[in-house]
Amino acid sequence: MSGMWRSARSFVVKRVLHANDTPHRIALGVGLATFVGFTPTMGLQTAISLGLAALFRANKAVCIPIVWITNPLTFVPIYGACWWLGAMILPGSNSIAGQEAVLEKLHAFENGGGFFANFFNAEFWSGVLRLMLELGGELWLGCIIVGVFGGLVMYFLTRWGVTTYRVKHEEHLKRKQERREERRAARKANPRRKMIAPAGEPTSL
Repeated sequence: MSGMWRSARSFVVKRVLHANDTPHRIALGVGLATFVGFTPTMGLQTAISLGLAALFRANKAVCIPIVWITNPLTFVPIYGACWWLGAMILPGSNSIAGQEAVLEKLHAFENGGGFFANFFNAEFWSGVLRLMLELGGELWLGCIIVGVFGGLVMYFLTRWGVTTYRVKHEEHLKRKQERREERRAARKANPRRKMIAPAGEPTSL
């Protein structure tokens, strides 16, 4: 857990806060990647997010890690919750049997998919897409709603965070420079004088 936290903190500090780009473009990259990360397009999310980032002139470097919101450890609860949300909205979709069937499909795929062993297998990813299509409109509707909401929240949160960090960082550098100049001025005003004793007299300690 501590390793994951350190990795997340390192990503935020190095990739987001110190990214060489405008706060808007960084935040837009995070927002787009968050939206794509919630869509049922596992296997294509990286390509989709980079394509959207290029289309909307967003920062691409922040996209890749964020789309992995949905991964082999999280996609069952995320897609299950999104399907439930979509089923609540679409008429005639919200049934216990339907929810159980969706969860069974997700769990079966998670347990028998061999994600890491088949990561570079095209047939495996076609199976992922077939599953996403089988789950129907409820899943897509729920994922789009959650993705849009999450993307907007992450856009404004990231933009605020980057802007605030940069202002504080600039103030810190300014104060540091002012202290450095004050010390330099103090040294000039009070130069150190070497005490030179007259010839033949001992130097006092």
